[in-house]
Amino acid sequence: MIYRNFGQALRVSVGPYLVLLAGFALFVALFQERLNLLGSPGTLSGADAGIIFLALIGMAIFGLLIFSWVAVSWHRFVLLEEYTGALPALSDRPIGAYAGRSILYALLLVIFAIPLVLVLGPLATIGPLVMQWVVGLALVSVLTFVWLRIALALPSVAVGQPIRMGEAWAASAPLSGAIFGVSVLLVGLSGFADSLSTAVMVAIPVVGVVLNIAIQWLIIMLGVSILTTLYGHLIEKRPLIN
Repeated sequence: MIYRNFGQALRVSVGPYLVLLAGFALFVALFQERLNLLGSPGTLSGADAGIIFLALIGMAIFGLLIFSWVAVSWHRFVLLEEYTGALPALSDRPIGAYAGRSILYALLLVIFAIPLVLVLGPLATIGPLVMQWVVGLALVSVLTFVWLRIALALPSVAVGQPIRMGEAWAASAPLSGAIFGVSVLLVGLSGFADSLSTAVMVAIPVVGVVLNIAIQWLIIMLGVSILTTLYGHLIEKRPLIN
C-alpha cells in the first residue's frame, strides 16, 4: 500500500511533520532557559516546574493531533480515494475525535498491560538475556495484537462512520490468528530497525539521525496502513488483495 502510493504517503505526512518540527522548535525556544535548569537540582522553582510540566503536556497533545492528522488523511485517501495536496486538509476532518479515541484506547491498553507486566516481568529478571528478549517480544506482541483489534475502529472515525470498540473486536475475530502474526512481525521489525539505527548513530551520528527519522516514519505509516487494510476488509468487505 505504501510502496504503490509512496508519493501520496509523503504528501499526507511530510507537511504535518514539518508543522510538528516547527512546534517543537518553538517549544525549545520558549522554554530553553527553564529546560536547562532541569539538570541542576534545587535551581528550578515550583512555578517553573509546573510551567514546564504543562508545556510538555501541551506538546504531547500537539504531537498526538499531528499524528491523528496524518492517520486520518491516509485512511481517507485509501478508503475514500481522497487525494492530498502539499498539505492535508484540516477543515471538516475528525482529527479531534480520532485523537480522543486514540487516547481512550491507549489508556485501556495500559490498564490491560499492568497485570501482564506483573506476571511476565519477574521472568525477564531471573532468566538469561535471551529470556528477557523473548519475554519482551511476547509482551509487546500481545499488546500490539490487542491494539490492532480495538483500534480497528479508528479508520471508521476517519471516514465519518464510527463503530464501537466492541464491534471492532468482534469483527476482527475471524482474522485474530493472522493479526497476531502481523503483530509479532511488526514488533520484530521495529526492534531490528531501532537496533540498526542506534548502531549507525553511534558510528555516523548524522546518518543515524536521518535513518531513525525514516524508520519511525515507515513504522507509523505501516501501522496506520495495517489498520486501514483490516478495516477495508473486515468492515467494508473489500478483498485483501485488489
